[in-house]
Order: sequence, then structure tokens, then C-alpha cells
Amino acid sequence: MDKPHQPFADGLPNLSEAHFEVPTSERVHATTPFTYAPRFLILYGSLRERSFSRFLAYEAARLLEAMGGEVRIYDAHGLPLPDDATADHPKVQELRSLSIWSEGQVWVSPERHGN
Repeated sequence: MDKPHQPFADGLPNLSEAHFEVPTSERVHATTPFTYAPRFLILYGSLRERSFSRFLAYEAARLLEAMGGEVRIYDAHGLPLPDDATADHPKVQELRSLSIWSEGQVWVSPERHGN
């Protein structure tokens, strides 16, 4: 995991490369070296086609990947409302599986307008 990583080769135009540090075992004072990329699940709440919470979720994914993380984003389209389906619903199973897979989660709340 502590191999050289070049996030700016992928294009992060809004960041200063001089001020961006990719975490390493030494930088975080880990007692054992990283052996794999940390796994992150990103969830966002808005189902609209153009959603700022979804845009922010994808930007967070780009940053986490630039820092060496493995990222998956959960698309909630088709996820039933609470008490609307049984626990074996495919979207519920997908979310549970991703939650177990992940070691960290980023939750992006939907924006609220006019409330």
C-alpha cells in the first residue's frame, strides 16, 4: 500500500499539489504498514438527476481515491422506504453487503430547499 501514488496525474485541478499529502503508514504513525487500500463506502441522499449532494459524493470519492483509498458509491435508486419491503430486497442486500465491506463511510445529506 505504501507505494508511490500520483493523484495529480489523474487531474485534480482544484487542489494545490504542493499542499496535498497522501497518507502513508509513517505519516499516520501506524504500528504495522498498510497492506491494502482502505475501503470507503459513500452514500448520498438525493435521487434527483442533477443533485449537489451526488456531485459532492463523487468529488469526495475522487479525493479518497487520490489518497489511495478504494471507494464504492451506493446508488439508492430502487431502495425501498422503511417497512416497505422485506430485508431480502436486492437493494437492501446490496447496501448491507457494501456496509460490511467498507471500513469507513461518507454520508452526504441531500440539500433541503424551501423548508
